Amino acid sequence: MKKMKLNSISLLFLLIATLLIVVGCSGNEEVSNTEETAVNSDTVEEGTPVQGGEAVFAYNTDLSNYDPIKGSAGSDHTLLWPVYETLIKFTSELEPEPGLAESWEFTDNTTLLLNLREGVTFHDGTPFNAEAVKFNIERINSGESNISDLENIEKVEIIDEHTVELIFSQPDSSILLALSDRGGMMASPTAVEEYGEDYSLNPTGAGPFKMVNHIPNGEIVFEAFEEYWQEGQPYLDKMTVKIMAEENTRINALKSGEVDLAYYLSPTNVQSLESDPNIVLKQVVPVKFRMLYINTEYEHVNNKAVRQAILHGIDREAIVQAINFGKGEAAYQPFPADYWASDSELTIEYNPEKAKELLKEAGLENVSITMNHYTTAYEQRIAEAIKSQLSEIGIEVNLQSMELSAAVSNYFSEKEVPVFLSSWTGRPDPQMTINYLFASDSFYNVGGHSTEEIESLISQAASNYNQEERAELYKKINQKAVLEEAIMIPLFFELVTDAMNPSIKGYEPNMLGKPVFSTIWKEQ
Repeated sequence: MKKMKLNSISLLFLLIATLLIVVGCSGNEEVSNTEETAVNSDTVEEGTPVQGGEAVFAYNTDLSNYDPIKGSAGSDHTLLWPVYETLIKFTSELEPEPGLAESWEFTDNTTLLLNLREGVTFHDGTPFNAEAVKFNIERINSGESNISDLENIEKVEIIDEHTVELIFSQPDSSILLALSDRGGMMASPTAVEEYGEDYSLNPTGAGPFKMVNHIPNGEIVFEAFEEYWQEGQPYLDKMTVKIMAEENTRINALKSGEVDLAYYLSPTNVQSLESDPNIVLKQVVPVKFRMLYINTEYEHVNNKAVRQAILHGIDREAIVQAINFGKGEAAYQPFPADYWASDSELTIEYNPEKAKELLKEAGLENVSITMNHYTTAYEQRIAEAIKSQLSEIGIEVNLQSMELSAAVSNYFSEKEVPVFLSSWTGRPDPQMTINYLFASDSFYNVGGHSTEEIESLISQAASNYNQEERAELYKKINQKAVLEEAIMIPLFFELVTDAMNPSIKGYEPNMLGKPVFSTIWKEQ
C-alpha cells in the first residue's frame, strides 16, 4: 500500500467510521484475512475422486434462455456449461485449454485451424464433427443470435471431418477464449432443426450432463451423460440446482442439509460462516467488478471534469473496508491485481480537494446527477456510500432504486438515467472486456464516448496475439479510457465466496467468478 500523509489517513479512518454507522456494521467486528481464508480452503487435501451419488446446489437466479445464442444474462453460464461443451475451455486463471478442439494453430493473423476431438457425440447421438462446428458458428453469427463475440469470423471452412478453419475479417486476439464462452457452446444440429422454436425447451449439447427437468425459477435436474468424451467424468450421477434468489434462504438451506453448496454469499454473511466447522468456504477475486456506467450524452456527465471529479471523489479503499469487511480489492481498472492484463502501477488517487478543483476550474456549481441501483440492502449500502462521498465534493446524487431487470432496461435500453451502479460480470478474455466497455459502438458504452486514440489502441490490441504486448496495450488503453476520459468509474473487485458442506469435493473457483459444477464429486 502506498504511504499517505497523516491528514489523509485521518480522513480515511473518519470516513470508514462514518460508513460503518451508515451501513449498520459493528466497529468491533474483526476483519479476517481474505488471502488466508482462500488459501486454507483451497489447499485442503480432497483425496481421489469417487464415482456416483447426487448433489444439490443453491444458485441465485434462473437462466434467461437454454438456447445459448438467445440468452442475455451473465449468470447463465453456470447452468449452460453442464449441458454444452465448448470448443475451448479455460483454466482457473482464465488461460485457454483444450475442449472439443483438442488443439489449434494460427496459420496467419486471420486464420485459426481447429483440430477437433474424435469420437464425441451429442446427447441425442448426433456425431460431433466439422459439420456441427460450421452449423453452430454460422447460427451464432446469424440474425437470430444475441452473440457478437464471433462476428469477426467471416467464414468456416471444413478441411476434413475433424478439422475446421476459421477465417476472420480482421485479426481477433480474443477469439480463443471467446470460444470458451457462449460462442463456443456446441448444440446438436439435429435437435436445433427438429425442435425449431422450441429448442430452448429441449437443450441438447455434448456436455457432461443432460438436462432432464426444468421448473422455471424452481429447480433444474441434470443426469450424467454416459457417453461423455472425458473418461471417468462426470463423477456425480445426478445434479440438482435449486433457484434461491434470497441469500439467507441459500444459507439456511445449506445449514439444514437441504443443499450441499450455496453460491455467491455477501461479505456480511461470510463473517458468520468462517468459524463454522461444518462449512467449507471457497473464495476468489474474479474479473467481475462493481462500477458506475456513465451515459455521456447527459448533462453534467458529458463534461470530462465532472467524470474526473467523480473518479477522484470516491474513496474505494474505505468502501471495501466498511461495506465488504476488507474483502476484495479497490478497482482502478477493469482487471484485478493478480490477472495478467492488470497494470500494477495504475491507481486512482482519492483526492476530494482535486475533485473540487476540477469542478471549480470548469465553472460548475450545483452539479446534480441521478443514479440507478438495485433494490437489495447490499446495493443500497454501496449507493449511499457513493452518495455521501460525492456530496463532500459538491455533487448531489439522486438515488433511484429499481429491480434488476427494470434497472438494466432503464439504463441500457431506455437510456433514461445518466449513471448506473452495477457490475461488469467479466469475460474470459481481456480484449472482450476492453471492447465492450470502451469502444464507441459498444452496447455497454451507452453514451458512445471514446477517442480516436483509444479506438486505435483497441484495434491494435485486437490484432496482437502476443500476451506481453497485449498487456502493454491494455495499460495504455486503461490510462486513457479510465484515468483521462473516465468513460466508466471502477469501484471494487468483490470477493466471490461459495459455501459448501465438507462432503463436496473437486470444486475449483475460477477468475471468471462463475462456478463450474460438473467437476464436483461427493464423498460417500
